[in-house]
Amino acid sequence: MSILLGAALVAAMASGQDYAQQRVAPRGGYAQSCSEAYVNRGRLYADCRDTRGQLRGTSIELARCGGEEINNDNGLLVCGRVRGDYETGGRPGGDRPGWGGGNGGGWRQPSITVYDQPNFRGSSREFTSEDRNLGRTPFNDRVVSVRVQGRWEVCTDAEFRGRCRVIDGDVRRLDGVFSRSISSLRPVGRY
Repeated sequence: MSILLGAALVAAMASGQDYAQQRVAPRGGYAQSCSEAYVNRGRLYADCRDTRGQLRGTSIELARCGGEEINNDNGLLVCGRVRGDYETGGRPGGDRPGWGGGNGGGWRQPSITVYDQPNFRGSSREFTSEDRNLGRTPFNDRVVSVRVQGRWEVCTDAEFRGRCRVIDGDVRRLDGVFSRSISSLRPVGRY
């Protein structure tokens, strides 16, 4: 598969199309430890493993990479001296504060990972804080399955309007009105 992606990149570069305008995820070392890579509006998004094996949502602006190879540095996309951003709650930048991890007990930050296909497949994105309007992301009205830590309220309209539902466990396939119609989401309480 990486040969096809590389061929698409070479063909586009030969035709004069800018590296940052690619629609397919470019090849690079990140592909060995990252998954669910996609390009949207000139940014590469991926879920990358850090040194502890945890998946972290990350993105990088392709225009800043030029021809540099993109790699994974402890769960963060990088190219040359350019470092990408961690994805937290749909807003690039900043780390995930409050993550408990391990067996240590105590408070763990709630998170929800949304997928555009059933059974936790397809493109995905993790949120650790509310997003009032998924219309600013590629996941508005596209969520089909979710993995959650904690409890999350999902709503069919932006600003937590429309029909809402609290989810407190993984859902392989959202049913009824919630399949492909979620436009806002937020954590409910702490756990």
